[in-house]
Amino acid sequence: MQDVHTDLVSEADILADLIRDHEATVMLPVGRTVTGYLAELTVVARRVVLSVEGEESAAAPSITNSGTLGDAVLGWLSEHRKATELLAAASGEIPWPGGPARPSVVAAALLTALFARSQDIADALGVRLARNDSVGHVAYYGVRTRDDVYAGHGEPPAEPFRFEFTAPSGDQWTFGPEDTTDRITGPAEDFCLLFTGHRPLASLAITTDGQAAARWASLAQTRRDPLWTSEVD
Repeated sequence: MQDVHTDLVSEADILADLIRDHEATVMLPVGRTVTGYLAELTVVARRVVLSVEGEESAAAPSITNSGTLGDAVLGWLSEHRKATELLAAASGEIPWPGGPARPSVVAAALLTALFARSQDIADALGVRLARNDSVGHVAYYGVRTRDDVYAGHGEPPAEPFRFEFTAPSGDQWTFGPEDTTDRITGPAEDFCLLFTGHRPLASLAITTDGQAAARWASLAQTRRDPLWTSEVD
């Protein structure tokens, strides 16, 4: 698994290339949908920029799906690259929802938003994404924010879970203590699709052991997070 900042650059390039490869054949309704998703990614990147620069209270740009697809790609890439460069150079904690976070954690959050919106765009275009081990950072962010799924659903479990994932490369990634009762296992990509709410649990190769883990997985598939569920004007 590469450095998260490196993956932020490479995954953005992959998404931009995917869109450009289909730009000439995209019909208007799909094109507007894709520009809307790119607008959301632009807003998320801008929020990161404002937080790193110490202007977290400043207004982020509004989301719109107007304009050409090519312009939307260029506008998003410009903001994304600035956010990526600032995160790579940052040293102190950054203001973030839920409390100040290390630059690497914010980078993982940005990569998670990119993962989610890339999936949305691929679904809109009717293509399948070839995921790589960059999903490890996304899985880490999902594990780190485990308790967020319980908002409005009672208190989270006091005990940690064991997470065991298989990377696209075949590597094994684990998080949490080995002797815990509740565990979640399966392909890392499937876990990321689950906790970002992009695929239902029944369609994924995710298994759970323990009642608390099973409840978490059920709640996770309906999780809503402003980083990847913004409304498009």
